[in-house]
Amino acid sequence: MIDISDVLARLGDQPVTWTEEVAVEVADDLARSVGGVVDWDDEADEEWLSVLLRDTRVAMVSTTLRLIVAVERMVGDIQVIARGGTAILVPSFDAPVMQCETDILGRTFGGEDKFRELGLETFSANDLWFATV
Repeated sequence: MIDISDVLARLGDQPVTWTEEVAVEVADDLARSVGGVVDWDDEADEEWLSVLLRDTRVAMVSTTLRLIVAVERMVGDIQVIARGGTAILVPSFDAPVMQCETDILGRTFGGEDKFRELGLETFSANDLWFATV
């Protein structure tokens, strides 16, 4: 199990030094490193850039937090590519291997009630994406 409570609490407490431009560069670098493409609708104010490989999400980069979630086998030296961002590595985007305190999810992403409604003790990276878009 990957408890992301501490990671998200630290990211939520830090002053924002992350920009959309940096997030786009990180996502582009990740996509290039795996031969994938970036999927992001900036005009819709999406807060995640997705890196897709054969239409499957293998990484996502937050536009507001210094946070990258990536499939562990798909990335090389994620710390170099992350440019100071925090990387959470998961076995797949469908595996429910993450857990986090609901109040921390709410403080970090807003809308604590939506996380309470999900009622998930564990969740996948895709669950996190869907809950925060």
